[in-house]
Amino acid sequence: MKQFMPNATAKERLMAMQESASKVEQTTYQKVLTPDELAARREDLADDCIKLNQFEDELKEIKDDFKSRMDPLKMANKARLTEIKTKQSSTDGTLYHIANHEDSMMETFDSEGLLISSRRLRPEEKQGTIFSLAKAANQ
Repeated sequence: MKQFMPNATAKERLMAMQESASKVEQTTYQKVLTPDELAARREDLADDCIKLNQFEDELKEIKDDFKSRMDPLKMANKARLTEIKTKQSSTDGTLYHIANHEDSMMETFDSEGLLISSRRLRPEEKQGTIFSLAKAANQ
């Protein structure tokens, strides 16, 4: 590699360059690395990659721990949000379907006697009239 005044000391070389330069500027530039510097950089890179991999493994473990603690809360919040949107909650229990022939409705009650839902009676659920019962008996 070419060097300005290779036989001079570093101080003499710097003074000569300052006196001979038509312009001096402070900037960032690319410098060619020596084989020793290149080997040192490669070694540093390998060490840093190993450390980085260890940190990423630790981060993954920490994230997994937090995720396992957050997931039940997310599921509970999702269920609550659905309940708020629909204004209903999902409940396990016994339902009683009772036909209300006066209103032609099938009413569904829970074990506390609270009306859960109602719908129209299906034709097979409707109470037969006296005349239709008599016809069925004569056949």
